[in-house]
Amino acid sequence: MTREESKTRVIPNWLLWLIRIVIAYVIFLAIILAITIISILITFSFVVVDLFTNSNRLGLISEQYLVPLSEFMWELFTFLIPGL
Repeated sequence: MTREESKTRVIPNWLLWLIRIVIAYVIFLAIILAITIISILITFSFVVVDLFTNSNRLGLISEQYLVPLSEFMWELFTFLIPGL
């Protein structure tokens, strides 16, 4: 064996898969949290627009569709993180 061959370390295959699974889990949590934050921001924007336009159509849409979505996504996020 030469020096170059002995210096290279081989990472076990199971460790690579463990790292991939952990990274995929973190990415999945980030996507869920991003969807939750976006739906909350859109809901808040609809309420503010309704406040200035003296209308309630956007508020009704947000209450009917976006609030249940954001609640479901937040519950899913807290369910997937142990101890939260």
